[in-house]
Amino acid sequence: MPKIVEGTFSATLAPMSAEITLRQKSAFAVQHLMAAARFSRMCGKIEQENSGKPFGSFFDEQIACVSATVLLSAASLESNINEYLSEIDSNFPELNDQMKKEAFDLIEKKGILDKYQFALAFKGKEKMSEGEQPFQDASALIKIRNALVHFKPEWHDEQKEHKKLEKLLRGKFTLNPSLGSGGVFFPQQCISYGCTQWSVTSALNFMKKFSELSGLALRFDKHHGKFNAKI
Repeated sequence: MPKIVEGTFSATLAPMSAEITLRQKSAFAVQHLMAAARFSRMCGKIEQENSGKPFGSFFDEQIACVSATVLLSAASLESNINEYLSEIDSNFPELNDQMKKEAFDLIEKKGILDKYQFALAFKGKEKMSEGEQPFQDASALIKIRNALVHFKPEWHDEQKEHKKLEKLLRGKFTLNPSLGSGGVFFPQQCISYGCTQWSVTSALNFMKKFSELSGLALRFDKHHGKFNAKI
């Protein structure tokens, strides 16, 4: 007969362990434009503090502020559309998987504003008119950014490309009061507080218009008041 052993038995459960991984990714469109607005305010203070003074070394500080504002404003434009495209599944449900892959490959190397136009097409929306605002100012902003980044010196009395930029930008913002009518438009008279305000506003207006036309959320709304380019 088998021996039956009676008693109380207990079991200890080993604690379960689980690893939770959180994924993050950074976005810089908002940060770029906030930084651009800060440099604009800095430029305004420099211009204000030196009002009525003879042209001097403070112009070097203005060059730094204007260059930073223009570059960062254009960087915000590019970062913004790249952020939308980085979430292509949720932002463009109109496209099937094959179309998403082909769409991404198609526009990866396109220009900044071309990417926005393609994105509108993906949403089944009408593209922006390139001859109207805010497209014109956004395009001009990118052109002055390119002129600064890829700067090519020209004799002031024999300007060609710089003269084209002047025709594109003259009248869009106030010029540097310290220079008066002296010097050339680019790259001297346009180094101004007015240029920085215009740069920030042009980028923000374009991105707002794109959001309105596409129906995609505008991230900048969450940071209202942080893009003030005025002192």
